Amino acid sequence: MIRKTWFLLLLGAGGLLLGGCGSDSSGQSALREGMAAFNEKNYAAAITHLTRATQRITSSADLYYHLGCAHLEKGEPEPAAAAFIAALELNPKHGESLAGLGQVAFYKKDLSKARDYFRQALASTVSSDDAKASILNGLALAEAGLQRYDLARLYLLEAQQASPKYAPSLYNLASLYRDTYNLREEALDQFEMYVRIADKKDPYLDKGANNVKRLRLNMERTRGEEMDALRRDPEAAAKLLHEGIAAQSSKQFAKAIKCYRDALAADPLAFNAAFGMGMVYKRQGQRAESMEAFKRAAAINPCHQDSYLQSAELAVQLKRYDEAEKILDRAIARSPYSPASAELMVRIRHAESRLPEARAYGEFYLSLLRGDEKKNSAAFEAWVKKLPTK
Repeated sequence: MIRKTWFLLLLGAGGLLLGGCGSDSSGQSALREGMAAFNEKNYAAAITHLTRATQRITSSADLYYHLGCAHLEKGEPEPAAAAFIAALELNPKHGESLAGLGQVAFYKKDLSKARDYFRQALASTVSSDDAKASILNGLALAEAGLQRYDLARLYLLEAQQASPKYAPSLYNLASLYRDTYNLREEALDQFEMYVRIADKKDPYLDKGANNVKRLRLNMERTRGEEMDALRRDPEAAAKLLHEGIAAQSSKQFAKAIKCYRDALAADPLAFNAAFGMGMVYKRQGQRAESMEAFKRAAAINPCHQDSYLQSAELAVQLKRYDEAEKILDRAIARSPYSPASAELMVRIRHAESRLPEARAYGEFYLSLLRGDEKKNSAAFEAWVKKLPTK
């Protein structure tokens, strides 16, 4: 289950305590007491003190933001929204307060409105990389609720880029991989990282640890059953693989394919035989057979990116878009910042007339380019910008 709270980040009480126009000692005292109560999770007291502080400190958007957070933590969306709006009247580009309104809309299950507020927040000024990551998490949860899982995944990947140690991004991506994409091993990786970096007071820490235990036990049991069912003769496979490589080098392609197939029969985990067979089939223009061989290679070695990319590219050529998408789901989970994977997803979503998703992948792809690749992408960037956002 994706976590439902993620971004109520305090902006730093120290900055608030410096005072401002219209502040006085009683206002500062109320602010100190309010922030202390907030930090102790005594939200009723925090609201009392922070409300009194607003009567003395008249120009602090941050103060109203914290008041809104206290109301929201207490489960009071209407006064929370009023406080966030008051903050925005003082500073219309106060990103955290826009995100606060997004949280209120999310609380009320108005996901489209929540998404719009989070987008405005992302385009505004925020106090830290963690704040940006939190807003991206908000966007991801809103899109996931609207069943736009491509966008949810991309926002969570961007959140991890913005702040690698912002723990909710890991928890939410793990939940998305497990519940939506059925990628248990990749979900386990994310949950394990979350447990390592999450604050000990994080309310989801126990859930994360339990998810790690369940996934690990489930995968170990499945792996054990699969290994028990395998019959392997690595020595025979190695001999056949050597013969296949020799035949491929001498352009005896039919013989090479037979040797590779026999090597896999001898040892179903002979990765080089599967990959070699994919290359031979590709050389002969047998795209469907080549795709299946590369898929098998990726199943044997899930960390081999080229196997995913080769099979996905062939699936796109064959217009088997659903299959290409599933291949790339795992490829992206394994190596999320690969431009090649993002570019293939652009082509898939555009072919399916899912244009907002095509644009999102296109923008993600462009963000990953460096050097000459970036310099030579002007035409593609212009095309991407013409695609609709929703």
